[in-house]
Amino acid sequence: MFKYSDYFDQNLKKAPYASSEEELSDYSQLIEMIFEDFIYMKLADTGQGAYSRGVVITEKEMRDYFFAAPNLRDKDGYYYILGESVVSAFEHIGSRTLMTGDNVRLPIRDITERFSLSETETLLVLLSLKAQTDRSYERVIGFAQDDIQESVPTLGLGLALIRRAFEQPDIEVSEFLSVKRGLFNGLFVSAGVNSYNPMKTKLVLTGAALDMILGDGVYRRDPLRLLNRDEEAAFFKDESAKISSVLKDESLKGERLYLACEDTDEAALLLLCAARTAGLKVYEVDKAKLEALDENSRSEFFDSLSFIAGSDENVLLISGVREIIGEEPGVPVLPRFSEIKAKRPIFMTGGEELPTRLFNGEPVLSIKIGKPDVSTRIAMWKYFMKEYGLSLEKGFSIDEIADCYELFYTGIRSAVKQAKLNLLQSGAKKLSRDMVTDAVKGIATVSFNGLAKEVRSVYTWDDISMNEAEKKVLMTACDRYKIKNRIGESWGITKKNAYGNGVSVLLYGPPGTGKTMAAQIVAREVGLPLYRVDTSQLFSKYIGETQKNLNSVFDEADKSNVILFFDEADALFSKRTDVENSNDRYANQEIAFLLQRVEEYKGMSLLATNYYSGFDKAFVRRITYAVRLEQPDEDARLQLWTSILPSEVPMEKGIDFKFFAEQFELTGSNIKAILLSAAYMAGAQGAKLSVQHIVKAMKYEFDKLGMMPDSGKFGPYAAYLYN
Repeated sequence: MFKYSDYFDQNLKKAPYASSEEELSDYSQLIEMIFEDFIYMKLADTGQGAYSRGVVITEKEMRDYFFAAPNLRDKDGYYYILGESVVSAFEHIGSRTLMTGDNVRLPIRDITERFSLSETETLLVLLSLKAQTDRSYERVIGFAQDDIQESVPTLGLGLALIRRAFEQPDIEVSEFLSVKRGLFNGLFVSAGVNSYNPMKTKLVLTGAALDMILGDGVYRRDPLRLLNRDEEAAFFKDESAKISSVLKDESLKGERLYLACEDTDEAALLLLCAARTAGLKVYEVDKAKLEALDENSRSEFFDSLSFIAGSDENVLLISGVREIIGEEPGVPVLPRFSEIKAKRPIFMTGGEELPTRLFNGEPVLSIKIGKPDVSTRIAMWKYFMKEYGLSLEKGFSIDEIADCYELFYTGIRSAVKQAKLNLLQSGAKKLSRDMVTDAVKGIATVSFNGLAKEVRSVYTWDDISMNEAEKKVLMTACDRYKIKNRIGESWGITKKNAYGNGVSVLLYGPPGTGKTMAAQIVAREVGLPLYRVDTSQLFSKYIGETQKNLNSVFDEADKSNVILFFDEADALFSKRTDVENSNDRYANQEIAFLLQRVEEYKGMSLLATNYYSGFDKAFVRRITYAVRLEQPDEDARLQLWTSILPSEVPMEKGIDFKFFAEQFELTGSNIKAILLSAAYMAGAQGAKLSVQHIVKAMKYEFDKLGMMPDSGKFGPYAAYLYN
């Protein structure tokens, strides 16, 4: 009875396994043969039923055990017959395994190789697997353990089976339970270990081990997910080389490495790309699901982590590690992360800022990950535009968008989604520049803490009156910014430029000549939001505070894809003075610091001033372009008079704007103020805009400027000055 030939078809001894189910079936036959033999011996000559309640131990068992010498206990002829059958069964399974190709998944073979399991240890795995997958064995296991209430197999039961199955068992309890051995640090749930009575240690396979044996999806690994985004990870093929080299370095085996990146999603994809290149899988810990686990489930989860990380084929990624660590030491999950045994480096993400400590005070080793280069951004924009079925209007391109908007992966994906919503709301068929700009602004979180405020960019080139040569310089500055990354990287210019490839423009000229309007036109042309820096908030009487404020402005601008506009910039960039006291020294330091930050800024900065001569010469040398805005001539003034107000404003026919352009040498800001004032006067009266409104508004403007209006210049309209 209980012979090898009764459980296995000998005709299949050298037949390869066709599926994992066939391998599992053979191993199931093996554990059933051993277990049924054990139950048979326990019931022999007792007349006891297998399902008796309470403790089941017979007089024969007591007599056989205590009246036999230790070396003869449980030793009879039948023992050796079973041992021969067990050897034959392992040979049978081994021959079939050897004949099976790599195209068939054999989970028991994989798990024994993964943990370097001996035959006796494999038997314990099979016992636990049987208990967890075959409910009919629950009461049988309870009977075998002399406690019908205990349906989970223990190490004591496992060792009893091993003694029946092997003539010379090759397992020691202390070795089996040791952390070094690793079986309870990845294979079996460590919560089952009973250090007081090792024989009562419960044998429960982790969910990850069951997944590996039974197939993915049979048991859920709640807080753990297999990253499977190869198409998106391929974006980072060129940038993943530094992580690929880390994965191959044996000296970093099991090391904790922090991926310092503002976009944790991008960091994960970069790692995935490197892992795929090396033929590895990436498993990511989901922080939110981890926090939702109860204590017992969390303990089992960490055992699963060791199982996953302990494979040569897997890489573990812990996302949101800063939140997991928390602010206070002693968080319960920390020691468990420290105990994970890994064959590869364990990677962590949690933002750009490095944690000051990790786990048990271990030093932080980090890999800095910046924004993707322009070619990668172009590929991502094209991918998501295609995914959402979007196309652009003529006049600008995806390459231009990717160059101007230095976004991370998540930012690009979100911007395209928002652009899709903008398109649907507009009813248009293609995306306009404004839709894309609004989409990027919509996903941005810009916070200058009161040091800068956004200025709406509503003007176009048609609205400004400029010398054509100066307008060409301003257009050149815009064109340069649109291609700065593509040309800078492909032509190697960026590598040779120590201060980056930002663009700075100085707008200077008399008051009212349109410097602020020019800044808005530039912002609209390149499609970036314009932020006017509040110089009154920058300056501080406290030493170092001004520099701190400047740092804050430029740091936020670096992250936010905006144009910085310094109006009345001479207040900041004035000439340095001879040092006569400590105030002069600190003032000069602030100017020098500001010059350095403007030069290093990789975005676009616009500076406006009425007093060009007051600028520090060192600053002027570092400016990319300088554009002078002159007082408008007669033709330019006429253009302003006729173009500032929108077409929706109702006007009386026959207003002679040419007369006002000829008679009054006004600046663009003066003309704008007059026309807006006149329009609102007409609106308040419920009338159309007339010459009378314009003349009255001109009087108010002259009064504001402290000028006496010359009635002679008003000609036939002079009476309106006083009526």
